[in-house]
Amino acid sequence: MAKAPADKPAVAKAAAPKSLTRDTASILAAARTGSKPGPVSKADAPARPAAVAETASTVVKAPPAKLATAPVLPPKPVKPAAKKGADAEQDRRGFLEMALGSFMATGFTALSMTGGLFGLGLARFMFPNVLAEPPSRFKVGFREGFPSGKVETKYVAQYGVWVVNSDVAGQQQIYALKTVCTHLGCTPNWLEAEQKFKCPCHGSGFYKDGVNFEGPAPRPLERYAIRIADDGQLEIDKGRSYHEELGQWADPESYITV
Repeated sequence: MAKAPADKPAVAKAAAPKSLTRDTASILAAARTGSKPGPVSKADAPARPAAVAETASTVVKAPPAKLATAPVLPPKPVKPAAKKGADAEQDRRGFLEMALGSFMATGFTALSMTGGLFGLGLARFMFPNVLAEPPSRFKVGFREGFPSGKVETKYVAQYGVWVVNSDVAGQQQIYALKTVCTHLGCTPNWLEAEQKFKCPCHGSGFYKDGVNFEGPAPRPLERYAIRIADDGQLEIDKGRSYHEELGQWADPESYITV
């Protein structure tokens, strides 16, 4: 016959404290009043027990940790303040004055240059250029410096004259020939080896006495007046000339007898 299980000891349920039990009526009453559980402000919070307050006041706060000292940075440059309206107006006036002054200076400079050029032109008109020409009379030395058969060319560049000592129609004469070709006015050259004057322009040729013999030259060379000055030197006068075709070479003032 099976044994009946032993009866488990009855565990007496501990009766819940009355303070923790709430009935339905109290819950509904709390709901009607509108109070809800949740966070409340410090003013509305119920006062804590004295023991808890005392414990909180005795808590020693730890000193804050020291912060590492940051390096000191140089101050940032201060931006220049914007110019005020008066300064801007002054700068604008200064720019306009400078620009206007530059234009006026340029205009006055151009006007001065124009006036100067006009003055130079007027002076040129009032005082025309005068070419410095050699004197019409000049001395060439003594007769001894011109031997027979000699053609002196050192006065060609300055005076345009050949001084010649030559036999003319059986008479030894010293005379001055003009260094201008009778064709078109070129300057002939004295060719010592050929004993003649030769024009390089068109080939006209002249003997030592000045008579033309070849080329297009239509007549002999011209002579200048020549005489013996008071000091014994030979003096040539370019203000007077003598033409052979007109028979003027026979004039005693056109030569000096040696």
